[in-house]
Amino acid sequence: MLNKTWFTPVFSTLIENRTEGLAVVGAGAVLVGLHLAGLPGWACPFKSLFGIPCPGCGLTAATDQLLHGQFVASFHTHAFAPIFFVAYLVMATVLFLPEKQRKSTVTWIAEFERHTGITALILAALLIYWVVRLAGLV
Repeated sequence: MLNKTWFTPVFSTLIENRTEGLAVVGAGAVLVGLHLAGLPGWACPFKSLFGIPCPGCGLTAATDQLLHGQFVASFHTHAFAPIFFVAYLVMATVLFLPEKQRKSTVTWIAEFERHTGITALILAALLIYWVVRLAGLV
């Protein structure tokens, strides 16, 4: 059986703190907006420091492709783009709900995370995908 730490809510905690959530949503909007406009975003600090792409490298380009209906290209650029895009939409939507609905939605998401460990499983899968990409297998 998985360690219960895997079932600790993470995503809902980020949404619960409106300031942190808005910072993530705002940064994501700016980065994708710059890319959609053909302007340079900021360089990946992980890649700049270590010389290899981080687990999220390619997500902005893949999201751009997703928004342009290029689903296969998006998947080939970064297979996790649809998952992160849906998470982004959920986060943005929940952050702008009235307080009562936001709290009940955050509670529901936290319970879902506690019962499924979905956030930890997705992040573990992302790390496995990253290693496979680094090995040149995809």
